Amino acid sequence: MPRDMRRSGKIVVAVVCGLLVGVMAAGTHLLLMPLERNIILHSVLGDVIAALSAVVVCLAIQLRQEEIHYQTSIQRAAIVAELNHHIRNAVFPLSLAIHKAGDAGAITIADEAVERINIALQDATADALSGRAQYRSEASGTASEQG
Repeated sequence: MPRDMRRSGKIVVAVVCGLLVGVMAAGTHLLLMPLERNIILHSVLGDVIAALSAVVVCLAIQLRQEEIHYQTSIQRAAIVAELNHHIRNAVFPLSLAIHKAGDAGAITIADEAVERINIALQDATADALSGRAQYRSEASGTASEQG
């Protein structure tokens, strides 16, 4: 979904919420208050202010939600980058030793294993950044949960 479309969708939701608040407040005031022009004018002005306040609050909630989403994505990316680093550091000496030995069969097996590790790390990165994999701390239970 294009970024402008998401932004305009958020604005539309905020405006609809504001209108809903304003219409409900105005309706309540018109039903419960005496029908004097001066009182109605003041109450409608208050309802407009309430509607605008609701729009601002709705946009603030959406902005906070987006901030939390980005913080979570950054944390996931850091976890995956660290995992990637540690796995590659552990596999490199093994691959180097096999290549140094010169056995063609072992080199083929090692290259295929490294390629499978690369594919697994790419899949894990995609899952972590898209939110399909949820990572928890060791204290809260499992280390990884597929969702």
